[in-house]
Parts: sequence; C-alpha cells; structure tokens
Amino acid sequence: MKAHILTLLLLCASLTSVAQTGDDLFREFKREPNATYMKIPPFVTTLGKIFMGDDPDAQMAKKVSSVRILDMDLCPAGVKRRFERRINALSRKGYETMAHINEDGERLRIYARAEDDVVRELLIARSEEGSCTLVQVKGKFERKDIDVLMDEQPT
Repeated sequence: MKAHILTLLLLCASLTSVAQTGDDLFREFKREPNATYMKIPPFVTTLGKIFMGDDPDAQMAKKVSSVRILDMDLCPAGVKRRFERRINALSRKGYETMAHINEDGERLRIYARAEDDVVRELLIARSEEGSCTLVQVKGKFERKDIDVLMDEQPT
C-alpha cells in the first residue's frame, strides 16, 4: 500500500513539473521531428539597437533582450496536440493571459510573466488546423508599454 501511495505522489509531482515556463516549452519541443527553431540572442538585439531611431516603436524594440521562435507546422499531429495542451496550462504556471483570440479556427494567445510591475517575458502562441508557432520575447517592459501595444492593434 505504501508503494502505491509513493508511486502516485511521484506521478503527481512529475506531472506538475512538465513545461512550467516558456524556456521549458522550447526545450521540450525544439528537438521534435520537423520543428524549426530560431533564436535571436541578446548580442544581436544589442547590435540592432544601435541602428534604431527614437520613434515609439523603436523605444519599445530597444527593451527587447532576446527573441526565440518555434515553428511546428511540419510536426506530427500528436506533437501539435501535446503542444496545445502545454500552452493551455501556462496560465496556471505563473503566466498572465494578456489576450486570447479564437477566430475562424485560428487561436492566438499572448501570455506575460512579470516580476513586480516589470514584464520580463511575453509568449505568443498561434495555432490553427495543422499549424503551430510559439514566439518568446524577453526583455524589460513596463505594463503600460504592453497596454499601448495591445491598444494599437486593429480589432
């Protein structure tokens, strides 16, 4: 009986530790067959900031430290379903849902992870029949920056 309880506790602990952050999602899915992974490291974003102007979009872009993109359009259907389940669990793992749009079979979700009043990470997940993409943007954004960016989008 003790062995069964211990096994059940270990199983529960392992289930709650699966894909808890955006980094974990990338680690889990970037090596899947036919997944395309791209990273723009901090060094490259720093070089890009040198050539930016002072308009409001450039000011927002200057706060970005790194960007990662994971495209799983060519992955098997089972991988895409597992990805979808992991994305749905993010709001329970310390991420705040900024937007959730479901239109014409396309789902777009934007999640933010903040420390105090500073947003440190944005995750943008887009999925539709046969297509899944995840974009992670890390940086130091004020909440008002994100609100302005969301308000500028057409409805």
